[in-house]
Amino acid sequence: MGIFFNFGESVEGYDFKVINERDARASAGIMFLVGLLSVFSVFTLRTLLWAELFSITFIIEFFIRTVINPKYAPYMMLGELIVYHQEPDWVEAKPKQFAWFLGLILGAIMTFYILFDVISLVRLSICFVCLALMFLESAFGICLGCILYQKLKIKVEKCPGGVCDTTIKRSYDKRKLIGILLFVGLFFMTYGSLRYFKYAHRPKIVIVDE
Repeated sequence: MGIFFNFGESVEGYDFKVINERDARASAGIMFLVGLLSVFSVFTLRTLLWAELFSITFIIEFFIRTVINPKYAPYMMLGELIVYHQEPDWVEAKPKQFAWFLGLILGAIMTFYILFDVISLVRLSICFVCLALMFLESAFGICLGCILYQKLKIKVEKCPGGVCDTTIKRSYDKRKLIGILLFVGLFFMTYGSLRYFKYAHRPKIVIVDE
């Protein structure tokens, strides 16, 4: 039973259970992609089937992660397969367990809406919140649940990206914000120019079914 109902791995050099951050981020990226495609299917195929199937896999995933062992969660195993050749990035397991438990709570709420076939703003909001959390973790390595765990004044030995450390290791050059704003402005100028000069006077393309 040691391999089941066990959260985290024992790795030499760490006196606490750890999780490979690379596996977690890879699995979050996969879930985000599948979830995004399922949302698109709602608007393109006019059916909730794929969105509900993804929701069910989401619930199963976080149940296995928090209750049994994250090593045997389907998305985690797939993520590990993709990044297995990369050097592990070990982080403390407890903040991840807390974050994934919050994911399980969201999954439990979604279960209610799926079983009783309830369509509401709350259901849609939960879906987009989950997508946002998975995107932040996969793209930027930001685990909001882990940060919340630390904000609750719970001691953390090593969390993703070192954001739970009390000292700031690197400062951000605020002048780069000007560059970002200039890029955004350039984007909208380009959009406006294309819309006006290229597409404003072009006849619309009409597709006629034969």
